[in-house]
Amino acid sequence: MNFRIYTSEQEENICIRKKAKTWQRSGLISEEQLRLMEAETEPNVHQTNLFFRLIFFLFTWLCATAVTAFVIWLMKEPSDTAAMSILILFSIPFYVLAEYVIKKYRFYRYGIEEALAIASIVSLCVGCGMLLDKYHLDYQIEAIAVSLIFALTFFWVFLRFGFLYSALISITALSTIPFQLSLSPTEERAFLLLILCLILLINILLDKSDNEDFRKERNILIQACLLAAIYLAVNLRLPELVSLYFDDRSIILQPYAGFSSYIYWLSYILTFLIPAIGIYWGIKRRKRLIMNAGLVLACLTLATNKSYLGLTRYAWDPAILGIMLILISTLITRWLSRGPNKARYGFTAENIL
Repeated sequence: MNFRIYTSEQEENICIRKKAKTWQRSGLISEEQLRLMEAETEPNVHQTNLFFRLIFFLFTWLCATAVTAFVIWLMKEPSDTAAMSILILFSIPFYVLAEYVIKKYRFYRYGIEEALAIASIVSLCVGCGMLLDKYHLDYQIEAIAVSLIFALTFFWVFLRFGFLYSALISITALSTIPFQLSLSPTEERAFLLLILCLILLINILLDKSDNEDFRKERNILIQACLLAAIYLAVNLRLPELVSLYFDDRSIILQPYAGFSSYIYWLSYILTFLIPAIGIYWGIKRRKRLIMNAGLVLACLTLATNKSYLGLTRYAWDPAILGIMLILISTLITRWLSRGPNKARYGFTAENIL
């Protein structure tokens, strides 16, 4: 079932146009070929550049917020019930306006419709949170309910409008649930990993080979983010990298990072396995973003390796890591360049995009 407000043909044409511009900049197609492709892939929507998209988003968001705040202010110290009702009620016209401007003016990632949709969801979620608070529910139940409301509503925005950041916000909202259950640190991370792995598995199963290119690109981005999130949940020594900037040595001094030895060493093994799986998966499936994510995670593994093993850190460690990465990249580049037509197994050292 298709819930999207844009047709698959429109989004596929937009995706083709973006790729065609990349091909033209790389010299793979000529300017004339680009014009022909653009003529054949007219999406019949209005778009703008990133700068004006942000400007329109901020302006519309401020207008929506100002209108809501003005109505609340007119009520002269309204009760929580009145403020809650206004927030929930105002979410309806904001959402209707988002749909209207898309259908009427054919906006696509224009900023205006995005701000209206997000303002609607935020207004609804905050209002629902105030409604739950009115019934004096247990804090954990209330926090879980609000997280679920945020997750479901932002997921609907993703399904309807295709905003990728809405999907990521939805996943983030779901990821906060384990931390509301008064679990032990080990149980929290295990529950979080279960949620992230299930979402990743569902996304992979839905990412079929016959999907349109725009769906594949969105799924790849979501999969890369989920892979990174799983790694962040697994690596127990990442907080140390942050603590180094604030000269906080308390985290470093904790044996096994505050976890049991079994969990600690299992985490250590996974910090190597997850990047390796990401790199292998990206290469095998020709998913460049996932491969890049795996490489970044591999660098994080090398950066936290000494902390896991309890070895002393030195000021020259980053320099050694950088030199090692340069050598590896140079060797891979030369290996690819010596292949037939400077390529091996579908990969090339030439910058063609």
